[in-house]
Amino acid sequence: MKKLSRTALLAALALAACQQGPSRLDKVTSTAGTTAPAKNAEAPAGKIDRSGSVEQQLARLQDAYDRNAEAIDFLNKVFAQQKAQQQAQERDEPAEDAMFAVDIGPDVKLGQVEGPATALVTIVEAWDFA
Repeated sequence: MKKLSRTALLAALALAACQQGPSRLDKVTSTAGTTAPAKNAEAPAGKIDRSGSVEQQLARLQDAYDRNAEAIDFLNKVFAQQKAQQQAQERDEPAEDAMFAVDIGPDVKLGQVEGPATALVTIVEAWDFA
């Protein structure tokens, strides 16, 4: 009996919690029979106008591309330049595991060494008095 009363209470709460309010879709009308907007009327920036037939949509896209073709070409050139600069910079940077040889011959000739000349390891010390 207790289980039945809990179920009835939950059902009553669920029904009370549901509200029948207006939907945002109630205001939307069908665009199947509409014609394309005039050429001077443009959709807001960032909005895609999907009204009209496929041919009309394609014509609007081509017009938008034609209007922006110069800007797109400029952006493509700038992008290509930046990519070329980045590749040149990457070519000029040494690899992370790069090793560099240091010519210590003149220092050895001048006698700037410590320890025996027959040592297996040479340690180079350097100072910068700046």
